[in-house]
Amino acid sequence: MKNVWIALCLLWLVSACLPEKIGKKDPEPDLAGLYQITNFVNDGVTLIPRSGVSGRVNVTKDSDNQIGISFSITNNGQTSNVDGGIVSISKSSGSSYDIVENGTRIGSIDGTNFSLSYSDINSSFSISAKK
Repeated sequence: MKNVWIALCLLWLVSACLPEKIGKKDPEPDLAGLYQITNFVNDGVTLIPRSGVSGRVNVTKDSDNQIGISFSITNNGQTSNVDGGIVSISKSSGSSYDIVENGTRIGSIDGTNFSLSYSDINSSFSISAKK
């Protein structure tokens, strides 16, 4: 009987010392929310950071592989809103997701940081933001 108690105590001790994460995945990041724009360059002109100008990116998670993006830029008290539409996301590495439009990676998001960069023959822009 003494051996049974010793075995049970050892089993309890070993199981109490095991990490709780065994067999559990890290939770997915909460991609949705408001991100404060830290840098915004449009056609080579830096708009943020600049005095009197601020901006936010609002991200909604529409599904496991799509997010909605909208932008709000305030310049000297005047606010402009732009709907960025629905874009696809795909898991890249760790907790980061690629933002994909028409099969091309145009940015990334990880629940803390947001970046978007686009350029074509007529225009270009890049945005960086933090939650």
